[in-house]
Amino acid sequence: MVRNGFTDVTGDGRADAVVVNADTVTVRISSGDDYFGFYPNKDWTHGPYYGLVDGGVHFADVDGDRRADAIVVNGDTVTVRPSDGRQFTANEDWTHGAYYGTRGTFFADVTGDHRADAIVVNDDTVTVRRSDGTQFTPNEDWTHGAYYGSRGTYFADVTGDGRADAIVVNDDTVTVRRSDGTQFTPNEDWTHGAYYGSRGTYFADVTGDGRADAIVVNDDTVTVRRSDGTQFTPNEDWTHGAFYGSLGTYFEDVTGDGTADAIAVNAGAVTVRPSDGGQFLGNQDWISGGYWGSLHSYVGGERWDPLF
Repeated sequence: MVRNGFTDVTGDGRADAVVVNADTVTVRISSGDDYFGFYPNKDWTHGPYYGLVDGGVHFADVDGDRRADAIVVNGDTVTVRPSDGRQFTANEDWTHGAYYGTRGTFFADVTGDHRADAIVVNDDTVTVRRSDGTQFTPNEDWTHGAYYGSRGTYFADVTGDGRADAIVVNDDTVTVRRSDGTQFTPNEDWTHGAYYGSRGTYFADVTGDGRADAIVVNDDTVTVRRSDGTQFTPNEDWTHGAFYGSLGTYFEDVTGDGTADAIAVNAGAVTVRPSDGGQFLGNQDWISGGYWGSLHSYVGGERWDPLF
């Protein structure tokens, strides 16, 4: 099983390519264009860094400096290694004791202060620990009762107010609970009927309007439903034909233009299709050759698994 992640660890507005192996976390910084693609490997940890609860590393900006930090969840604590733009620095315990969810652990800015908060989804509630820039503060229940999807639970800003909302994908609809900065508000159906992909469902701002859109990857196309702030609008095919990676498919802004691009990881290359705000453009190989990790990576609260 192999994993990658794409997230901005340098703070330049472009998502970098990050892989987690048993002995190190390695970064390839984005150049922003297809001529240079992702620059050569740099080790950003000296030795292993991954969690024992989920076997992975999460990447999100928890200290508010615009650089994604490395976060691991263990049985007794949540530990952060802040990014200084060139490496992940020394371990910092951000919880006193265990903090993880039976149905998922996520890191996203639900309060709108530009710091990613710690979110756990359990059978009976969604609980948040706010980041104050140095630690995660005590538990706050942000739902009254259960909230998770049979086909996935996500956290992304679909309304454009700077706060990540709670999104669940079920067999019959996509439902949103907006964040008001202190809780997730009541259910809103944002699709009329089912919307999920056979090869993955994602939420990212591909149009550049500040709102995360709903993206599904199927065998024959990548389809987008734009967010208008109150719902996901009708289907738009953003590729002519299939686009997915045998080792993972991702949507992050690697060019730095404010729109999330489509990225496919295969054994022989990492391929990017930039977004122009209305479609994904032609293939560009940003890495010629293999680049992937042996352990889990998580970006924006979602675990990136290979697609076989």
